Amino acid sequence: MLFVVSCCASVPAQDNEDVVRVDIALVTVNVAVTDGKGRHISGLKAGDFFVSDEGKPMGLEFFDTQGPASIIFVIDISTSMRGEKWKNLKAGMKKFLAAAREGNDYTLITFNEAPRLIASSVSADELWRQFCSLNPSGNTALYDALVLGLRSLERVPQRHKSLVLLSDGQDTASTASLHTVQTEALAHRASIYSVGIVLHGYNFLTNQRHGQELLIQLAKATGGLVYFPGPDEIRSVLVGINSDLSSQYSLSYYPPDKTPGWRSIQINIKQSPSHLGLRYQQKYLIR
Repeated sequence: MLFVVSCCASVPAQDNEDVVRVDIALVTVNVAVTDGKGRHISGLKAGDFFVSDEGKPMGLEFFDTQGPASIIFVIDISTSMRGEKWKNLKAGMKKFLAAAREGNDYTLITFNEAPRLIASSVSADELWRQFCSLNPSGNTALYDALVLGLRSLERVPQRHKSLVLLSDGQDTASTASLHTVQTEALAHRASIYSVGIVLHGYNFLTNQRHGQELLIQLAKATGGLVYFPGPDEIRSVLVGINSDLSSQYSLSYYPPDKTPGWRSIQINIKQSPSHLGLRYQQKYLIR
């Protein structure tokens, strides 16, 4: 499964169960805006957006777009990732890094029986060097790795963040629960792009139903997208994810109430055509 969790450039807005710790009080929401055919809409300004938190209108502190991002890759290196899947993932990673925005920093977490932090906030060249040294073996502690990746969002430098979790199978070795994963995802306000790699002739929907449901739930709850490609489609999926990440808007504001609990967000575009679609995380948690 490949998940990308996304959370953009930083310019002040002129017209316009842990919490993210770029600023512990700052809420950053990533928004994808598309037309009726699913094409990204660019060129919007801070003043084009209306944001409310628990029904209260919010003034934006930052409006970020087309700038550097902190991207966390969480990569499955269990035995089942060997062969065609690993070859295509390597090609897709190379293309992703080559096409990503200049100034991005990258964090690499791997997992088989347990997750391991390999590199923190490094350049694309260093990430690629570390990735090329990996050798798949062992079982799949997917939940533990995703929790570590989400918590690592607290230490990266950019407000625009992404987390990419890549795996081909269901969890077999974690101590963390599914509920913990879901809570951490909403507490960290990052869009998760979920991609479950499917072998030809293998019915992912039947044999890995819990894994599929996790990917769908995380993508839907966080404003991300879900994919189930074959190994030969990994490269094109990564290209599409990179395009979506690069087209997002990040809206940052200070919430009206900082007491622990759940909060709902609503974002609209002022005077927007009815065919425009907005994809973002509509609920978050302060702890």
